[in-house]
Amino acid sequence: MSALDARRQWLAQRHAELLAALRVRRDAPTEIPVAVSAGAPGIAPMGGSDAAGASGRELSAPSARTALLIVGGVLVVVAALVFTVVSWGRLGIGGRAAVLLAVTACALALPPLLRRRQLTATAEASAAVGLALVLLDGYAARQAGLGGLDRVGTAGYWAVLTALTAVGAALYGWWQRLRLPLPVGFLMARLPGLLGTAALGGMTGDYATAVIATAAVDFAVLYALTARDAAGQAGFRERVGGERAANGLVAAARAVGGGWALLGGVLAVGYAVVAPSPAEVLRAWVPLGLLMLLGMALCRGFRTLPFTLRAGGEGVAVVALIVAVGAGLRYVLPAGWVVVGYAAPAALLAAWAAVSCTRSGRWAKRVTSGPAGRPAGEATSGPTGGLFAPPSRAAAAVGELVAASTALLLTGVVVLSELAHALIRPVVHGVALWGGGHPPQWSWQLATAPLVVLWLSAAVLAVMAGLRAWAVGDGDRHTDRLAHALRNAQALTAVPAVLLLPVALGLPYGWVLAAAAVASVAAAVDVVRRPEAALLPRLLVLAATGALALLWSSADRTAVLAVWGTFAATAAVLAHVLSATTSPPTVRTTARGAGAFAVLALGVEAVASGATAGLPGHVTAFGVLAVAVAAAGAAAVWHRIPGRGQVSTAVEGAGYVLAAIALALTALHPDALSLALAVTGVAGLAVALRPDRRRAALVGTGLLIASSWVRLALAGVSAPEAYTLPITAAALVIGHRRRKSTPGTGSWPAYGAGLGATMLPCLAAMWSDENWVRPLLLGAAALLATVAGVRTRLQAPLIVGGGVLMLVGLHELAPTVVQVFGLLPRWVPVAAAGLLLLLLGATYEKRIDEARRLRDTVRSMT
Repeated sequence: MSALDARRQWLAQRHAELLAALRVRRDAPTEIPVAVSAGAPGIAPMGGSDAAGASGRELSAPSARTALLIVGGVLVVVAALVFTVVSWGRLGIGGRAAVLLAVTACALALPPLLRRRQLTATAEASAAVGLALVLLDGYAARQAGLGGLDRVGTAGYWAVLTALTAVGAALYGWWQRLRLPLPVGFLMARLPGLLGTAALGGMTGDYATAVIATAAVDFAVLYALTARDAAGQAGFRERVGGERAANGLVAAARAVGGGWALLGGVLAVGYAVVAPSPAEVLRAWVPLGLLMLLGMALCRGFRTLPFTLRAGGEGVAVVALIVAVGAGLRYVLPAGWVVVGYAAPAALLAAWAAVSCTRSGRWAKRVTSGPAGRPAGEATSGPTGGLFAPPSRAAAAVGELVAASTALLLTGVVVLSELAHALIRPVVHGVALWGGGHPPQWSWQLATAPLVVLWLSAAVLAVMAGLRAWAVGDGDRHTDRLAHALRNAQALTAVPAVLLLPVALGLPYGWVLAAAAVASVAAAVDVVRRPEAALLPRLLVLAATGALALLWSSADRTAVLAVWGTFAATAAVLAHVLSATTSPPTVRTTARGAGAFAVLALGVEAVASGATAGLPGHVTAFGVLAVAVAAAGAAAVWHRIPGRGQVSTAVEGAGYVLAAIALALTALHPDALSLALAVTGVAGLAVALRPDRRRAALVGTGLLIASSWVRLALAGVSAPEAYTLPITAAALVIGHRRRKSTPGTGSWPAYGAGLGATMLPCLAAMWSDENWVRPLLLGAAALLATVAGVRTRLQAPLIVGGGVLMLVGLHELAPTVVQVFGLLPRWVPVAAAGLLLLLLGATYEKRIDEARRLRDTVRSMT
């Protein structure tokens, strides 16, 4: 009570502050409007310009009025609540009734008077206060035990009271042409059903029935109001204040009613799915049937509803029907077939909806003009029913199709785990087999029910694809996107449905694998025989069957060799046939993929052969390397055939991938790695014989050098010259050929890297080497490079050779110089430095000229 009293005091204070603010604005000097005749001078404003007055206002008049009305209404309600709770017992029965009835009657009687004075907002506030007081009166009457109301159950009493208040509020608002009581009564109508169900001790299904029945009443009232307006009678729009207010109220009522119906549908579906007995299923059919009738009525009876809402209503009805049938079949079908009880009606309804979409013309293409001069977009008669059928038929077809397809998809999600387990069961065994262990015996089984759901999905997709293609006339052109997508989805669904059928029938592993392999080869043959037909669905079938066959073959070593070898040969033939110059671009792209797959499949065959024979990985790598070399040769042969260049590139690229894998397999065994690098390098040089692959010589040379490095490391050679001289020789040869082929190439790009590759590491090693052989040989090589640079007027040999030669000389003379400086007196180096500086100073200009000539000479070199 103290909290309510404090709240009341704060509201009263706020009310006084707002009134004071309004009085200040009222007493402020403002412009006095005076009507003046033409030419007569007006009266200037007393308090400044209009802009100044407008900018000084922080609250508009309607906003202040609304705030006052809200605060005042809350004050009245709080005061009434405090009076009812605190002061009720001080009055007798007559006084209580008189006070409550008087206040409520005043609040409900004021709106007509206020409306006549154009105080519409005040009338709305007074009506709201009156409606609140009605509920308060009901509470007070029961608390006081008026007429024995205290002996009535709480939920039942409030169910009746809220129902009467909701109906009374709506009728009162309609009668007084007020906006607020109508939505208040509409929202309050949510409560009677729930409270009545609670009073009767209802269960989840009863609550769902109450909620759906409330939504049905909502839409029935809306239908009556909108139908009256559509008939041209003065009614709803005039009574709620115009077109805009009416549209807003109708949209809000549709949203509330639709949400309430969906809530009831969720409760009904949940109750039906988990119903513990057939009797409970029958009880769940009541809300589901009511929901189905409501959805059908919304779709077919409400002509003013948008297309989306009408389709949604039909979809809700379809879902209710599917759940009702599935819940009933749950106690008829065998154990494990519950999901089929939901999938079967969903599939039938989806197929029927696809037929309805075709017959109603919803899937027909748009036309530019109709027969008999009718404009485009008007329904025409024909086998498909025209461009669009009547809205109810089209909306019903779309709603049924979407709802049934979604329900069927959900059943597929339910069985997805079982199907996935059946698909990967051989792979799990194969991982244990190829991992080096001893896998136990395994069995491959699949229940029939998940496969039935998959077959139903594939059948529905096939029906939908065929009907869509027929409706749009896309039988051979394959240009319609929806028909194309449906065909692809049907192909992907049909492959596991067909291939898992032998598993469900209990056939042995070999038979199942053979069926998958034969199906894949048959799909490849079909692609080769009819390349001009719809390619993508058949490629999806080929890829899906091939992938499953390859995965399933991993459970047996012999099966891996047989399946991968067969598929490699099939892919090679497919690549050769489809890469013809007359093939369209999509077919030639398929040919490239087939060629690359053939090479990779042979690589897997080589690895599997080595593992089956018990060979170590670094030995098996040479089998993979042999496949890579063969792929390079096949690519060269294909390249000579006109129009097969793209397939040649794909095969060659796959061979390079296998070569990299082979080198990786030998990485931990230096002997094998050196040999593999040598073989790969020779193969690279062989590839460089092709005119368009000259740069492969660089890779081949690098691989040979790497092979020599590995061999030198195995021999314990630590001298850097043994590693760098092959690089220098190869780089100098390549640079010389580049200068011959490209005359503008400078000496640094041609010879700089080759000279530095050996001289710089040798120079670094020389400073830590006490032997005389390395400085001698390095000096000789540097001298030779310097002389060659001078004779050929090349910068790189001259600068690199001269610089290295100077450093070699410094290295050799350094010990002698140190000894000489140690024997001479201390003043001799100082005197020599002074004489040198005097000599340089005397011949400074000449030395500068010589340095400039040397710079110009070096710059003139290439």
